[in-house]
Amino acid sequence: MKTEIKELVAEGKVDEALDQLVAFLESKMDEYSPLYRAAQVAQSEFNQIKEKELQGVLTEDQIRLANNIAINKVLEILEQLERGSTAKPLPNRQIWWWYAAGGAVLTLVIVLLVRQLSPKPDLTEPLSDPGDSTQVVDIPAFTCPAFVKKAEYPIAIFQFTTLNPKDSITDQLLVEEIDAIFARNQYNGDAALVTKIKGSVDLSVAKAMIEKCQARMVIWGRVFDNNEIDLNFYEPQLNPAEQANLDSLLQFRNQGSFQASIKQAALIIAARVLVNNNSPGAVAVSEEAYDETMKGSNIAAKNAKKSNAESMATMTLANAHAKKKDFQKSIKLYDQILDKKPHDTVALRNRAIAQIKVNKIDDAVKSIDTLKRYQKVDDPVFLDKAGDELKERGFTRKGIEFKKDAKDAQLLLDQRLVKKIPQEQ
Repeated sequence: MKTEIKELVAEGKVDEALDQLVAFLESKMDEYSPLYRAAQVAQSEFNQIKEKELQGVLTEDQIRLANNIAINKVLEILEQLERGSTAKPLPNRQIWWWYAAGGAVLTLVIVLLVRQLSPKPDLTEPLSDPGDSTQVVDIPAFTCPAFVKKAEYPIAIFQFTTLNPKDSITDQLLVEEIDAIFARNQYNGDAALVTKIKGSVDLSVAKAMIEKCQARMVIWGRVFDNNEIDLNFYEPQLNPAEQANLDSLLQFRNQGSFQASIKQAALIIAARVLVNNNSPGAVAVSEEAYDETMKGSNIAAKNAKKSNAESMATMTLANAHAKKKDFQKSIKLYDQILDKKPHDTVALRNRAIAQIKVNKIDDAVKSIDTLKRYQKVDDPVFLDKAGDELKERGFTRKGIEFKKDAKDAQLLLDQRLVKKIPQEQ
């Protein structure tokens, strides 16, 4: 019976696991009365969450937290059953202790759920001045990871969410793989695991980690029983257009084992860091990441608008070649991305600059015209840079035109910013 319940938990069938657990304990009421009551409470709380889920009032993170709480409770009760299977009946004092412990656990569950179900602040609203003494900042409770002293690029990796205890070391494997790649390339970077956090991880938690713990990149994710891993990134030093792509899910699917997926993810992440920081080993690691990713054609994003392992590995290698001034290779790789994702504004912008570098001006203008169609607002920094590149190569007229476009775009952005800032009374 206990094995069957554990298997149901591993398969994500929490409701069936609770049904079987309650039924078993009810048949052993005289021996396991406190555990039966605890299982009933866990089942009642879980059923309430399922009702709210059906009503559509819970976020995915809230649902996942509730599932994890229920799973932990089931496993705790099973553990107590295993310990008590050969033990003598509990004396009255121990029974009352179990009642108190069960009440404390229930109180903790309710507090966690209330906090999770409370409305979260709108992250799209402008942040207040940190010096404003009237502002109350509710920063999630987590412990800063122990980064290596003077690490140039600290990466914080939160423990992954998983329904299967056997996959609980996946996040630690990612940390070890990234650190090993940094060490081989003599780069002073450091990945470290965040082991304690109250609640679930989201963008607000990632931003707090950057501020509080001086991390340069934050990663969180989840693993599934079908050898699939989803990762989310927050890397604030990137420009807004690239960050929008990077915030998407990076998916590793059907690789045969979690170890293979983790190795692939570590290569892509480490390659990005090495490329962005002009490390000597950037091209070699980027090529390895690209080759590993392209071995299988079974890597696909659930949503075509989301980033996936293939596009991220290709972008990283293209950028690596561009930084080494091998623009012809980088253009071919940007073309690969745009063949599958014509709306990728980062690839369009990077390809345009590379095309200007090799004097393919007509192609660059076409890339920029396409970019304008997909962007809500023109990027003044990019247009200004493109204008300078064109003038430097003797295309003065087109360069002046682009620099004028850059000034117009900056003026439009300034006007929009003024409209968003409340006027002082």
